[in-house]
Amino acid sequence: MTESQRLEIIRQMASNNNASQLSPAFASFVDDLKAEILAEELIVKHGLLESNERDVEDEVSQLASQDDRADEDDDFDNDENLHDMTAISPTMRSIFEQD
Repeated sequence: MTESQRLEIIRQMASNNNASQLSPAFASFVDDLKAEILAEELIVKHGLLESNERDVEDEVSQLASQDDRADEDDDFDNDENLHDMTAISPTMRSIFEQD
């Protein structure tokens, strides 16, 4: 196929395309994308938005749950950070002692 034939096919496809008539579902999707782009541009240009009451409540509940976790009992058997790693148990000492 020659270049002029390919260009003619592209021209016909473009002329048959009626972009003014979109399906309602696709039009809604395009509107959602436009809204997301506008929101992203707003945040990029002006920084983060002001926090609202709901944001503060979410943060407070997260902090409260972290305080609750701090009150839980420590697992001394499975957390090596809570062991004195320089101390040697009597069993291990007996293995490495020279007779």
